[in-house]
Amino acid sequence: MMMCEACAPSICELNICDLPSELIALIVDRLGNKDYLVSFKETCVLFSKSVSQFYIAGQMVSVKYGVFTERPVDHTFTYNTYNIKKSYCFNTKCYDDSVWVLDYIWHYGFRNYIHQVQQPMNSTTMVVNDKHYSVKSHYCPTCFVKHVLCGSNPNVSQHYGNYTSDGGMQVNVSFNDVPTPSTWTHFQTGTKEPLSQWQVNALNGKFD
Repeated sequence: MMMCEACAPSICELNICDLPSELIALIVDRLGNKDYLVSFKETCVLFSKSVSQFYIAGQMVSVKYGVFTERPVDHTFTYNTYNIKKSYCFNTKCYDDSVWVLDYIWHYGFRNYIHQVQQPMNSTTMVVNDKHYSVKSHYCPTCFVKHVLCGSNPNVSQHYGNYTSDGGMQVNVSFNDVPTPSTWTHFQTGTKEPLSQWQVNALNGKFD
């Protein structure tokens, strides 16, 4: 695509706010249309800087939210209740991805816990940097953090131990400037404490 001369950054460093007011109004009116945003972003350098890939992704997700279907879950603390109708995490490797988090943090100290593939979050709330956000996902909380929200970011710390209003485990993370210890609610004292080194090792599959 040939770039218009007026949009070349060496010639003109415009801001979208420098456009005529009627053009700005037209653009704002179409911000909810992801296809329009993609075309708008590709027009020239000026528009490309004004529309981020993240915002386009957000609009695509919001469209998906409109057709989101809840899946049946049961958060009661009764284990091996196979007669209860419930669904499971979207991640096909959920069992392996969540086993150490559940065994050594969420359910540590509860001998009758038997690990299973986890249930989806559905429509709930999560906490990111101490702010609450609505979220809809067919992933369980552990897999959502690992595969959607945080990935392998070394500066993310997780805060285990809080529950949502429906009894599910709540996603609670902090994005930090430097590596910062994760915390958990101690099963005996009920206080928030940094993860011990053996817990950190367990999360990384190290049991020496």
